[in-house]
Amino acid sequence: MQPPTYPSASSGYLRWSTGLIAAIALLVCMVSLPRLENYVQSNNEEDAASALRVLGNAGDPGLSTDLATWIAGNSSLRHRFRDARVMEGAGFLMHHGYLFDLHRGEEGELRFVAWPRSSPSTGRAAFLLDVPGRVLHHPNTGGLWSGPGSAPPVLGVAPQDSGWTAWPQR
Repeated sequence: MQPPTYPSASSGYLRWSTGLIAAIALLVCMVSLPRLENYVQSNNEEDAASALRVLGNAGDPGLSTDLATWIAGNSSLRHRFRDARVMEGAGFLMHHGYLFDLHRGEEGELRFVAWPRSSPSTGRAAFLLDVPGRVLHHPNTGGLWSGPGSAPPVLGVAPQDSGWTAWPQR
């Protein structure tokens, strides 16, 4: 028969230090994850505005009815949007958490618009490239425009009257 074993003084220290390390790791995660989410949202928003500028500088899409068709026929745009996906049936382009669409006015003016695929996780703001080629920003409060079923109205809307403001080039 063996004598009973008793916990040593060092085993209590080991439990205490392991608990402390776990608590510190949990605290680091709780502080870091929201900052990481904000970082991703900001990068997606900045990339959406930049992508609209690229589309605006690429020239006239001619007779293309949607962005996917235009990009497929333009090698420089194909390179810029090589990781973008086309949402079948909707004609939208999905790129870095944002949906992009092309609108033609009755007088032939083009407007490109971008809005979050899933607000607020992929971004909050909506963006519009207006006729003079400026990128406009809308805060999209409450995620009004989020996903393929809720594109912002861009034709027949005076951007300055509906909450759109100029987005500075960074």
